[in-house]
Amino acid sequence: MQRIKNSVFVFSMLLLFACIKSYDPVINSDALKKYVVSGRITDTEGWQTIEVSLSSPIGAPDFIPVEGCQVTIVNDQGKVFPTFAYDQGQYKAWMFRNDLVPGTSFQVKVITPEGDLLQSGFEMLNRGPNLDSVYYHIKEVPSSTPGVTSIGMQFYVDLVAVGDYSRYYKWEITETWEYHAAHAVEYYYDGTFHQVKPPDSTNKICWYTGLVKNVFTVSTKSLSQNIYRQFPLHTVDGHTSRMGIGYSMLVRQLALSEKAYNYWEQMRINSNNPGGLYEQQPLAIKGNLINVTHPEKEVLGYFYAVSEVTRRYFYKNIPGLPLDFPDGCGESQLGRFGWKEFFKYEYPIYYYFPPVGLRILDVYCVDCRKAGGLTQKPDFWPY
Repeated sequence: MQRIKNSVFVFSMLLLFACIKSYDPVINSDALKKYVVSGRITDTEGWQTIEVSLSSPIGAPDFIPVEGCQVTIVNDQGKVFPTFAYDQGQYKAWMFRNDLVPGTSFQVKVITPEGDLLQSGFEMLNRGPNLDSVYYHIKEVPSSTPGVTSIGMQFYVDLVAVGDYSRYYKWEITETWEYHAAHAVEYYYDGTFHQVKPPDSTNKICWYTGLVKNVFTVSTKSLSQNIYRQFPLHTVDGHTSRMGIGYSMLVRQLALSEKAYNYWEQMRINSNNPGGLYEQQPLAIKGNLINVTHPEKEVLGYFYAVSEVTRRYFYKNIPGLPLDFPDGCGESQLGRFGWKEFFKYEYPIYYYFPPVGLRILDVYCVDCRKAGGLTQKPDFWPY
């Protein structure tokens, strides 16, 4: 009897585990094909850009441009600013300074290739103050390893908006830094041995430029004054090449409407959410666009108007910031079969002679572009 009970128990457990399967939700592919319209009007005379794309699966984010749209921007006085396509899914219109007066509201209208009219609400262009100050403190900052900190630079911004200015702000940071490949090209093998004299440093020095992905938003609506001191921005430590030679950041301060602030605040919360797919999804954030032709079809993205000010900062040889970062160069020894180990599709094979022996270099050692940068020195670079 005990043996029968044990057998029943084992069978029950096997049946239980056999019934447990991972749940993969089935999502209608049509539900993923939503139009995404994004763009903004700034108070800076020049080109204003609108992007039209299709949403992509959460597991494989991608920019899927929509071409062949008719895109227009209109203001609350009925003036129309037509755009023209200049890149995949991107449309731009030139607007003069006298069209970009604070207090003016703007709207975007998009007619898709299928004939659907996508339309945003009107967004008011608010007044914003000058960028007061951006600075840093050397302190312990989070590292790329969860729960581990390192010594780094914590950047801050002060907001001083005393006067008839917006109470809602967003900062965007574009960073640029110089970095070097570990070696110039001096020796290489492509079936024949070559020595380059003098060594070729064409691809040794690069500059990388990219947008800091964090969303930085603040509201002073609940404060007695339109002032906010020491608002934290991004951090930079010495474990990357950012501060190795020279670092610059372009800080853009945007004065938002309350509606635009609420949208970007939700984006900030969403991007900082540590949970998984089923806790909060970017697609759940409601923008200010509708499909007039088919109201049942959701349109993603946001169109807004901002007053903006920018300022560029440079940093080099930061006191108190220890630098300890890899050069990205992979070296190896020549194998037991020598140069016969390499196939033609792997050519050229770079190498050099250290004090003892010979070392094979991977392409990252001699070509800084492989790390994502460009060899063209930025016009603003002072070093």
